[in-house]
Formats: sequence, C-alpha cells, structure tokens
Amino acid sequence: MAGGRLRFERSPYLLQHATDPVDWFPWGDEAFERARADDKLVFLSIGYSTCHWCHVMHRESFKDPEVAAVLNAHYVAVKVDREEHPDVDAVYMTVAQAMTGRGGWPLTVFLTPEGLPVYAGTYFPKTRRFGLIGLVELLERLSHLWRTEREQVLSVAKNAERGMQALFAFDPRPFEASLIDEAYRALKREFDPEYGGFGRAPKFPFAHRLIFLWRYATVRDVPEASAMAEKTIHMMQKGAIRDHLGGGWMRYATDRAWRVPHFEKMLYDQALMALALVESYDATGEAAYRALLEETLRYALEALGAPEGGFWTAQDADVDGEEGAYYVFTPDEVARVLGAEDAAVFCAAYDIQDGGPIDGKSAPNTLFFDAAVLAERFGLTEAALREKLARHKAVLRRYRDGRHRLFTDDKILSGPNGLMIAALARAGAKLGGGETIARAERAYAYLLDHLVDEAGRLYVRYRDGERKTPATLDDVASVAWGALELFFATMRPAYFAEVRRWADVALDRFAAPEGGFALTMEGAPMGVRVRKAADGALPSGNAMMAYVLAHLVRLSGSEADAKALSRLLDAFAGLAVVHPADHAFLLTAAMLVEWPGIEVVIVGERGAKDTEALLTAVRGLYMPQAIVFVRPPEGAEEAAEWDRLLPDTAVMRTLQGRAAAYVCERMSCRAPTSDPGALREALLSAGARARGRWTPPR
Repeated sequence: MAGGRLRFERSPYLLQHATDPVDWFPWGDEAFERARADDKLVFLSIGYSTCHWCHVMHRESFKDPEVAAVLNAHYVAVKVDREEHPDVDAVYMTVAQAMTGRGGWPLTVFLTPEGLPVYAGTYFPKTRRFGLIGLVELLERLSHLWRTEREQVLSVAKNAERGMQALFAFDPRPFEASLIDEAYRALKREFDPEYGGFGRAPKFPFAHRLIFLWRYATVRDVPEASAMAEKTIHMMQKGAIRDHLGGGWMRYATDRAWRVPHFEKMLYDQALMALALVESYDATGEAAYRALLEETLRYALEALGAPEGGFWTAQDADVDGEEGAYYVFTPDEVARVLGAEDAAVFCAAYDIQDGGPIDGKSAPNTLFFDAAVLAERFGLTEAALREKLARHKAVLRRYRDGRHRLFTDDKILSGPNGLMIAALARAGAKLGGGETIARAERAYAYLLDHLVDEAGRLYVRYRDGERKTPATLDDVASVAWGALELFFATMRPAYFAEVRRWADVALDRFAAPEGGFALTMEGAPMGVRVRKAADGALPSGNAMMAYVLAHLVRLSGSEADAKALSRLLDAFAGLAVVHPADHAFLLTAAMLVEWPGIEVVIVGERGAKDTEALLTAVRGLYMPQAIVFVRPPEGAEEAAEWDRLLPDTAVMRTLQGRAAAYVCERMSCRAPTSDPGALREALLSAGARARGRWTPPR
C-alpha cells in the first residue's frame, strides 16, 4: 500500500504523508537495501510539519497520482523529518548548498543506492514554472540518465563525496582574542541602520548575535554595539515578526522591514529570543524589555507547554493551505468584528490596510504607529488610545482563535527543550520568578524521564511513548546549557553535577581528533562527521559547548576542560577568521575566558535577609563577564557536596555569622565583605556597569 509504512511512525510530519499515493519509506537500511535490490535511485525528501513550502509540494506533487506513479516506478522514495534526523538533514543540506548555492526546506536530494548525492534542490513544482524545472520532468530525466549514462551519474556522486570531505576539513590555528573584535566589526558592516537586523532580506532574529553585542558593548565599552542590539529589538517588536495579538515570534521576515513574516513559530526561536531579552533587560533595567520577555514566555507556556512538563516543537504557518491565514486581516474583516469606528482606530494603529503586503492582507504591526498623532486624529488622550487598543487586541485574538485552528507539532525535542529550560531558568533568576524557575525544573525532569534511557543516553525526540534517534551534539549542548542556567537559578549542586554529566558525554562521545566536536557520535550519512562552529538560525553545538566549557573552566578551574576548550577554539579559529560574524556565539563563549572576568561567591543561607541583600547589590549591575553564585555556609547540609564539586570554594566562610561576598579577579580574591554597599563599589571598580534606562531608537 502506497505510503502505508509511514502509518507506523510517530513523527507528525511523516504521518501527514501516510496516505500519499507515493510508496514512501522512512529513513533506514530497508530503503537503501530496496534501492540496491531494484537498482534504483533514491528520492530523498526532507522537511518538517510546520513548513509552508513542504505543504505546497505535498499538495502539488506527493498527493498527485501522476507524480506518485513516476516515483514508484523509478525510485525508492524516502521521507525524513529533519527534526527527528538532524544528522541526515545536516549532511544533505550541506550537499544542496554546495551543489546549488542555496538551501532550505523542503530539501530534495537524489541519491545512489549507496547514499551518494547526484542532484539536489529544494522546492520543485509539479510542472515547469517559477523558472524551476518541473518535478515530473526532473524525475524522468534523472531516471533515464541512471539507466543510460550510469558512469556519468556515478562520477557526479564520487565528486560530491570528495567535496563533502573537503567541506568539513579544518583550518586549525592558534585562537586569538582579536577575533572577538573582528566579529563586532563584521556585524557592524552587516547591520541595517534603518530597520535593524543584519543584511536586507530575508531577516532572521539571530538572538545569539544580540547577546554577543550586549556583552561586547559592556566589556569593550563600545556603545555602538549595544545601540545595534537595541535598534534590532526595537524594530522587531514593532514588526509583524512579533505576534501583537497572541505573543511569540515568527521564524523570520521575508522583507527588510520585518513587515512580512514567515509565519511558523518554533520553540527554539521563543527560547533564544527570551534569552536575548533577558540579556537586554539585565543590561538596561528597562521595563520595555521585561514586558517583551514576559510576553514571549507567556506565549511559549500557553501555546507550546505540554501538560506533563516538556515543550512541544512548533505551530504551523499554514491554515487550509494558506500561509499566515490565522494571523492576517483586511480592514473590512476588522470592521465586521469591532465595528467601523473602532476598526478605523485599530487599522490605523496596526497597519491593516486595503491591498496589504501579504496577498492583499496585513499582519498587525506598529511600524508606523505614533501614539500622539493617532490620539489627536481620533480625539483621544494617549492613555485612552492605548486602553482602547488593548481591548481591541483581546477581541480580535478571540475572534482569530475561533476563525482558524493552528496545527501544533506535539513531539518533544531534547535540543529546543534544553534551550527553553535555559531561558526559563535565566528569566526566573533575573526577574525573581520562583514559579518560572520551577517550570524550568519540571521541564528538565520531564526531559530526563522521557528522553534519557536507562543507560543514560539522550535521544532527539519523544512522542507517544517512543524515543527516537540518538542525540546529536547540538542536543547534548542545549541540555547542558539548560542545566547550567538551572544551577545559577537554584544554586543547587545537583544541577552543577548535571552540567558536568553532559559535558562529559560530549567529551567522551563527540570529540573530534582535531579538537572540538562532531555533530554525531558515529555512522553519519556518506561517512561524513559534520563538524562546524558557525551559527545558523540557532547557535551551533560547538558554540554552545564552548559556552558551557567556559563556565566550567571559570567555576572549577579544571585543566582538562580548559584544554578541551582551547583545542575547540583553535580548531575553528581558521574558519572564524574568514566568517567572524557567523561565529558570534562561539566568540561570546571565548569572551568568558579570553578577557578578564569576575567571580562573585556569596556564602550564606538562600532566602536569608543578609544573603538576599548581597544578591540585590549584585542584581543591580550588568556584569556579562561575571559568574555569580551562592553557596551554603560551613556546616550546612549541602556544604559537603559543594566542597566536592567546587573545592575552590571550600575555604570560603561567613563573617561572624553573617553572609559574606567574595569578589575574585584574575585568580585573586579580595577580602570578603558583608556590606552590600561595599560589594557594589567593589564590583563597579572591577568593571560592572550600573543599569540605566532604555530609550527606544527612533
């Protein structure tokens, strides 16, 4: 039965294809054994459940009997969920980019029965249009070549194999801290001074670049760097990439001004934007950042939070085949909901216009919003205008929810969950939110229960009682980052032990001989172990592991960790020289060890008045180079565990029974103090910055 094999899969994406007339195989040995037995090429199609153009190709081609007849007759068709098999996706996406100069999903690759690529692309229409060859024509042409020009096809495959090995070759060299400065200069060259962000279009949030800029601005005293971060966030929060009615962030904008988003909402984008907003709020103390952060977390918790504790993967961009239908409006539709008078106010404020930029419709944004001008135009005070708009948003959100239902991909992925745990833990620590930290702890417990097996192995995906695919480096690094932020949020040594555990997994199972880490432990497609530190929409696994290792080096002084981190930085230094902006998060990690840092150890009972007074003095400062934690006083129940995990802190004591703060720089500690004012002054003299107010760029 065509498509029948996919009925037994757990992936929502594969299940979307389970009734196709195409005789799909899931990824695995069976498909390639069949290809060898039948002497056919493999047609590899990679996508994910919330991908718009994947849906388009599905409707146009994979549901079409004519296309299915050609595929079934001449190919072994394999369907892959990229989120379940990031290893497969990483290899063949690199192939597509090398062959065509671009990538994306759906990813379409033609393979020999041995898994070597002979042709690659992304979306293909059924018949020739958009300047693209039609899929039916392409299928017939390549199958004919396979039958009649076999040696030519195999020559292409062998060249691709050699090229892949070269693509992941290293250019190791001693790492130099000047690369951090070069990354800033590269970001400055790419920065869009009018609309924020980097480049022109499409535009991704690149939250990890914003974190780099905030930290660089403070440590290097370069206000232009923080201005770039501020401008970018200010324009994104005005743009339609932010959901103004329901909260949360779209994956990217297709235009320069953030007005036309690609509408899918991914868990990892919510997590990374939350982390960038925590950084922004920490740097400035500005309420606008806090409000955006709380809105982002509220969306993630309400829309993607699984009742059992983890987080689902994404919400779809499409409704009934129309991208963004859930989010867009026309003025007439708004008038039917709000009435003509109120609709005029809302449409003027949120840029809903006739002939809007999204197939004649508009996604709410405030790119052209001026409260004073609008208030005068409609005879309102600014306060009354804002109150009216808040009511309108609530009404339109309820209407929107009733008008369409969004598909939610409810699988649990370890990597994005690790990032969300990190975001919740860090946000809870900065905002003083015990419930937020508790939610992060619940998600981490869920992850351990459902995505880690009895032997301690982490997996990529959990759904319907099934774990799938051994974890990649990116998954391990993300979970390690989540555990790290939980340690700082809770000050519980058990989480430090978890950080150590995942770092050891990376060092034991993913370490590459040249330094750094490979994406997979073993057995990657084409025999290629992907090794990269450049960021994409997410920070790379090597960059995240560098960030975790840098903290471990600073916390414990481990020579083994320091050596591993140094070899990692050296391994990718040559690539970072060529593309410094693309290695922003790796260089964020490097800041922690390459430039002078501060360690603040507060010895005292958590929650006690004297301990909290010292913490309050610390929290009023932005210290991106500082590592701050509270350890229990001598004789406390957890003190022995702290002494074992962080032995350098064992000699630190309270002062005459009062909580004491130790400030250490360059391996030397000042005399402890119990005075919050003296602690603040010591930190200011060590390079901390008092938080000021954020004035949104105009």
